[in-house]
Amino acid sequence: MADVAPFRALRYGEQSEPLGELLCPPYDVISPEERDRLYAQSPHNFVRIEFPKPDGDPYARAAADLAAWRLRGVLKQDSAAAIYVHDHEFSVGKTRVRRRGIHCALRLHRPEEGVVMPHELTFPKAKEDRLALLRATRTNTSAIFGVFEDTRGEIAGGVSRHIEATRPTAETTMGDEQHRVWAIGDRLAIGEFRDALAKRRVYIADGHHRYETALTYLAERGAGASAHAAIGYVLAYLCSADDPGLRIFATHRIVRGDGALDRAIDRYFERSSINARAMADSQPGIVVVRGGRYEQLTLRADADLSSVRPAWRDLPVAQAEELLLREARDAGADIAYEHDLNVALAATETGATAVLLRPIDAETLRRVADAGERLPQKTTYFYPKVPAGLIVRALD
Repeated sequence: MADVAPFRALRYGEQSEPLGELLCPPYDVISPEERDRLYAQSPHNFVRIEFPKPDGDPYARAAADLAAWRLRGVLKQDSAAAIYVHDHEFSVGKTRVRRRGIHCALRLHRPEEGVVMPHELTFPKAKEDRLALLRATRTNTSAIFGVFEDTRGEIAGGVSRHIEATRPTAETTMGDEQHRVWAIGDRLAIGEFRDALAKRRVYIADGHHRYETALTYLAERGAGASAHAAIGYVLAYLCSADDPGLRIFATHRIVRGDGALDRAIDRYFERSSINARAMADSQPGIVVVRGGRYEQLTLRADADLSSVRPAWRDLPVAQAEELLLREARDAGADIAYEHDLNVALAATETGATAVLLRPIDAETLRRVADAGERLPQKTTYFYPKVPAGLIVRALD
C-alpha cells in the first residue's frame, strides 16, 4: 500500500529572528493583507517562497530567493536522511490540544491505484499556480496533510518510543501555537514506520492541489526516471486518523448576490427558525443566516436528489453545494469560503448570507474516498494548518 521514505530536509539555520517569525501558513489561507504583514515581519519569512507577491514573475523570484537563502545558509539541508516527528500544540476554545504527525516523502500514486486516496474536488487555477512554483523551485515548499488508520496505536506507539527522553531538534511558537520537531535517522525506526504504512492507505486530508500538481510534474519529467527518483515522491505530513488532536472544522459559505438562493431553498428544503444559542450545543446540518435571522434547513421528503451523487446524499455540505449554491453561483452570486464561524456571521452584518455547515468526521472522509468519490471543493478544514517553512523538501 503506501510507500514512504526519509529525506534530507531543508530547515532554517541559526537566525537573529525567532523561528516562529520565519514560518508562514500554507498558501491557500494567506490573504493579501496577511502576505503584506509576513513580508514586513522578516526579509527571510518563508511566505516569499511559499506564496510570493504577484509582481513581475513571482515564481522566478521565489526560486532566486530560495537559491540565495541556501547559498547564504539561511536554509540548510540536513546532512542525513530522516523522518521528522512534529508535535503541534494549539487551542480549541478553552481546551489545549496536541496533534502529532510525521513529515516524510510519500510515493505518488494516481487515485485509481487505490493507495493515496483524495476526498475533495480541486480548482484548476490553484493547480496552475502550484505547478508554476514547483517548476521554478524544484521544491516541495509545503506538505500535503494525510491521515491513516491506526486504531490499535501501533504506529503512534512506535513513534513515541523513538522520541521519548530525547530533546527536539527544533522548537518554536507561532502565536498561541507551539511546534516541536524531532529528526529520526535511525534505520530500524524508519523501517518500522515504512513497514507499518505499507499495510495502509493514506487519505489526503489537506493539500489536494499540491498532490495533483506533484503528479502532473512527475508526468512531465518522469520519462526514464528511476522508480526511486525524488520527483516520484511528495512531502507529506502524516497523522493518525485516531490521533486525539485531530480536528476537522466545517468550511462555511458566504454568499453575496443571492437572489437564486431562496428559490433553491423552497424547492428542496423545509425551513424552521432556530435560536443561535442552540447551535453551540449541536450544529445542525445546514443553517442559513441573514439579517439576524437563523433558519435551519431540512431536506424535503419529495426533494429530487438525482443530481447528487449517491455517496454524498446524506452529507449537508454536498446538499448545500449541489442543491443550493450551484444555482446561486450560476445566477452570478459571489461565494466565499470561511472556516471561522464568527467571521462568517460578521459578514451577514454587511448584507451577505452565511450558509453554516456541520463538519464531517474522519470516518466519513474515508468512506467517501474508498467509494471512489470526491466531495465538493472546500468541504473540510483540518485545523490548524501545518506551517510552511518548518520542514521543506528539495527535489535536487
